[in-house]
Order: sequence, then C-alpha cells, then structure tokens
Amino acid sequence: MHNPTYLERSRHGIFYLRWPMAKPCPLDGRQPTSLKISLRTRLPREALCLARRLSYVGAVLTEQWAATGMRYDEIRSALKSHFQVLLERSKAEIAEHGRLSPLDIASLQNGLAFAKDAIARNSHLSPVETDDELLARFTGLHKVPLIPGTEAHAAFKMEIKKAYRDYCAAVLAHDQSFENFDFLSSDLPMQQSDAPRVLAPKASLNEVSTKFITEEIRAGRWVQRSEDQKRQHIELLKEILGADLPISLVTASEAQHVKEVLLNFPRNRNKTEATRSLSLAEIAALKGHKTMAVRTINTYLQTYNGLFGWAKRNKYVSENVFDGSIVRENKRNEAEARRDAFSEAQITTMLHELLTNEHGLLTRDYQKWGPLIGLYTGARLNEVCQINVADIRQVEGVWCFDFNDEGDDKRLKNEASRRKVPVHSRLLDLGLLAYADAMRSKGQERFFPEFSYSPKEGYGRALGRWFNDRFLVKLGIKSKDLVFHSFRHGMVTALMQAGVEENLVKAIVGHKRQGVTQEHYFKQGYTIKQMHTALERF
Repeated sequence: MHNPTYLERSRHGIFYLRWPMAKPCPLDGRQPTSLKISLRTRLPREALCLARRLSYVGAVLTEQWAATGMRYDEIRSALKSHFQVLLERSKAEIAEHGRLSPLDIASLQNGLAFAKDAIARNSHLSPVETDDELLARFTGLHKVPLIPGTEAHAAFKMEIKKAYRDYCAAVLAHDQSFENFDFLSSDLPMQQSDAPRVLAPKASLNEVSTKFITEEIRAGRWVQRSEDQKRQHIELLKEILGADLPISLVTASEAQHVKEVLLNFPRNRNKTEATRSLSLAEIAALKGHKTMAVRTINTYLQTYNGLFGWAKRNKYVSENVFDGSIVRENKRNEAEARRDAFSEAQITTMLHELLTNEHGLLTRDYQKWGPLIGLYTGARLNEVCQINVADIRQVEGVWCFDFNDEGDDKRLKNEASRRKVPVHSRLLDLGLLAYADAMRSKGQERFFPEFSYSPKEGYGRALGRWFNDRFLVKLGIKSKDLVFHSFRHGMVTALMQAGVEENLVKAIVGHKRQGVTQEHYFKQGYTIKQMHTALERF
C-alpha cells in the first residue's frame, strides 16, 4: 500500500498530517508550503487511516460546490442543501448501524479543527489544490460561469469552510445525542416513513474490489497478465479514493476526479525514480512530465467500469458511475494508432531473410517458424508460441492450427480466441508439416520446446524480444508502431481489402463477432472450408 509522504511522527510519537499547498498562500507576511495538524494518535495504522480519510474529505467536499454570479443567500442555500444531504446520510448510517466508531469521531474532530484553522487563517480547505483551482474544476464539471476575483467567488471560498465546519459539528452532536435518553420529549429520533431512503454504505471499496477480483479469477475471465494489470488499476483507485471509503458513497463527481487524476498521471510512475515516492498530492502539482497515453488511461477506466458494473449487479451501488467513462482520441491520433501494419516492401524484406538467413539473424528454428506462422495466420504472439505438435491437425480434410487452452499453462485472451484456423498453403509449401513431424519424432509435445513459461507473458517472451528488438532493428524497419502484433493488423487489413466479410475475418483472427445474428443464431460459426478459401486470399 502506498503510504502518504505527508504523514509525520513527532518526537513524542504523535502522528501529524502535513498537507502541501498547491501553491504558496500569503499568511502574516510568510509563504507557507504546507499546513500541519495533529491526528491525536500514536498508532501507525490508525494514523494512516485518519490521514487518508481527512485528505479525501477535504478534497471531495471542496470540489463538490462552488458558485459565482450568485447572491449571498443563494450561496448559503446551495451549501446548506449540499451538507444537509451529507448530514442525513450520516444520520441514516447511525440509525442503521449504531453510533460512530472512535475512528469516525476522530476523523470528524480533526476535520472540524482543520476547517476552523482554515477559516481563522484564510488558508485552503483542500490538501491537494488551492481553493481557486477547486472552484475552477467545479466550473468545468457543472458548467457554472465562475469568475475569479468576484465577490461571489470570494464569499464562496469562505462559506464552504464554515459549512464544512458546521457539518462536522452537527454529525458529532447527533452522535452525542444518543448518549442519554430523553423521556420527556415526544419526538423520536427516527426518520419519517415518507422521507427518501438514503443508501447506507455497508462495504468498503477494498472489500468490494477484492470480491470482484476473486470472482473474475475463478470464472477464468482473466489471464495472468490481465489479472496483474487490473490489480494495479484497482490499487490506484483505492489510493485516489481511499480503500476504506464505502463504495456506495462514490458518486459521478468522484469518478470525474479519478479521470482527471489519470489525465495528469505520470507514465511508469513506480519505475521512474523522480515519481516513485511521490504522493498523489505531489503528483497533482507536477508540470511538464510525460503522462500516460490515452489508450492506457482508457484501460484503467474500463477496469473501473467493470468493477462498478459488478458492484451494481450485486447491489453494492445503485449506479455504475464509470459507465461510458472514456477519453476520446482525436481523429489524427486514431489514424496514427492504425498505422501499425507492415508494408508490402517490409514483408518482402522479412520473408527474404526468414527464408535465406542472408544476414545470419536466425540461429533457432523458432526464429523462422514463429514469424511465418504469425504472418500467415494473424494469430497473437502467445497463441503462436504455445502451439503443441498435436494442435496441427486435419479438420474436414484441411490442415489446421487448433488454437486452444488445453494443457498446462496454455491460455487464451477470450472465448473468441478458441478457434481452428486453416494452415495457409504457403506454410505447407515451406515445410511446416515436416518440421512438426520432426518434433513429434523427437518426443516433443510442444511445437517450440525452447520457450519457457512466464506467468506475465506466457510463452511469447523470447520470440517477442528477438523479433522486436533484434530482427526488425537489423533489417532497418523498426519503429515504435511496428512489432510482432503488426502481422495481425496486416492480416485483417489484407483480408478486408480482398473483400472478405468482416465477421469472417474476425473468426480467423479470434475477434468476437458482433450483431444479434452472429451472436445468437450463428453459434456454429464459419466452416473450415469457408475460412480456408478466405485465408488463401492473403
């Protein structure tokens, strides 16, 4: 778990939360860079939990409400309405689950103290952004014309601190009201039956995400590489929102905040020395650094969409706040992303070297047959590298590659990846069956016995590294968009240009076919002869 760098311990053993200012704020002639507040505990785990809760509350509450061009009474009314909802939610939690825990009380007491300090010193309420920056984010999120420098702008910055102060005090007072019984009052501390029922949070983000991951793994929906990637995505989500946050309290505003964090998130954070130890608050203040690619950001958002979709189906949340959340690339970037198929000239150059070894680049049999199979099937790297000798067999009188996950350590990306693909006549002419017979006569089960298995990369590591980092480089055709996977794009492009229907192309390369007819009434799929005829057009 990533520990915040702003958590400190005094010489007396008391933990303090030091919150960095996004930019200096004048105070009595000084320029403080942070604000220090006691967490009133000597226990590391309790201090860490308090620090994260306080950081989350400060950031979320400040970014939720802002206004400009509003009357003073309108500002007060808006803030009162917002915090009244939060108060009713807290009351509902107490009514259902009982009084606040010592940890909750300490968190509210610290929030109250911090709000009072922010009012007295006219400092920022949020630990990660200035008030101006938070109000600017509100403008973009809620389409409110917020003009810095106006009276309404200044008033709102002060009033939200007061509102948060009084909200903390109100929750604490409500909890304290249960300390005694008042037999003289006719009012019962119960919700009205016709009041809107507030969803009471029961499970934390950490608890729900753990159940989600466990179910996906048991269902076999993730290969090892996907599991590692999605665990990493979810760990970051817990760092942003707080692992102990009740998942039912995650709203569209938090989802937008997550998206904005991702947009500014450094590429390879944990691999780069300059960013490895930075907290999220420090990362938010970074400028001029390399951020994650749009496609990478969207893989994170897809993971969160899957998590909250699962949570909704299992009644942990009322809505999937990440549904439809995506960062769209502009058309120019989309076009560039498609420029990753080898040209005819490049394929000619590669074929010449693969068949003649003119430059001595091939020293192992897999260095010849691996690329050739990739070229003439459009199969994924690991699909090629995990082929068994028995997977090359005749089906309906046609020699085929049987791409399956039968046997130890074999895996497929998805259900559509399980398929039989005819062997291209060019591979037969080049002696593929003779090589398979040679492996069989040696007692080899696997077509490429040299490859070792890696939980992260399957069997494809050796071929991928040799092809991408040596073969293409030595032939002078290496670029960031040209890799072994480019064979796959080349196959799709060539077949589509040859007039092969799209769903037949998808069947050959192992993509899910789309459409009601394809998904529900065409479950048997295309025949081997149909696929063979189409593949020979490559």
